[in-house]
Amino acid sequence: MSDAQALPPLVQNTGVPFDLLIQALTEQLDKAQASMALKARVGRLPMTFAVKDVSLDLRAFVSMVDDDIYLRPAGPGDAGASSIKLALTTITRSMVEENAVNFQAEDPKFSLREALGDRINPEDQRSLERIGVRSIGQLNELRQAAGADVVARLARMPVNRLQQAMLAASAPRVTRVEQDPAPVKTAPVATRAPLPQPTRLHIEAPLLRPGRLPLIQAGGTPVPVVQAQDQTLVLQPLAHQLGTVAEVDFGDGQVAAVKLTDGSVGAWKEAAT
Repeated sequence: MSDAQALPPLVQNTGVPFDLLIQALTEQLDKAQASMALKARVGRLPMTFAVKDVSLDLRAFVSMVDDDIYLRPAGPGDAGASSIKLALTTITRSMVEENAVNFQAEDPKFSLREALGDRINPEDQRSLERIGVRSIGQLNELRQAAGADVVARLARMPVNRLQQAMLAASAPRVTRVEQDPAPVKTAPVATRAPLPQPTRLHIEAPLLRPGRLPLIQAGGTPVPVVQAQDQTLVLQPLAHQLGTVAEVDFGDGQVAAVKLTDGSVGAWKEAAT
């Protein structure tokens, strides 16, 4: 059996993803380092050896499958293979943590797919992820830091589709619903039922500007705002306003409609003239 026939069929046809190749190499080096550490501790050796750098010269065929780079090893006699040189060196844990992606958990309601729905397709989502945008919060930060034209060139997206995604990402959305922990005072009547505690809604509002509160109405009456800070509104709607659609008017013709329920995502509408 030849070396090529000994490979799994998937590797024979497509190869292995480039990131998995790097992970496999570093995993093997980690095992070698752990073995050497064990030998030093058990054998109590005053000095032993470690791997400082690793250099590899590979002959492989390079292909693209969707957004992934695949390497297929070249067999004996295969012509046209690329020569790939890899040099692996050591880094410390602090260097890894400083340069790695932040894996802090984020509410799934604010992922690009969940929040934008059919307003973003899988191809555009992958384009944004390639430049580091994986959540609504990151898209809003990018909207404020750079213009749509610049972002569209980086992500290789049509400007109009990117503008639509940014507009949808900036719409207000309900992030949390809570009961007021403060007790509600009632008259000292034994037969009177306790009054329900008022409900507060936390709304993420990326267009919230310092020193300027939006006008919010639901059911034809204003919705009380108890706090506005850091692009977040805290509302204390009246009982009959809960579950209804509120209009949030940020001024300058920017009006959004959002349902006063947990997890609700707003949508923009034209201001009434």
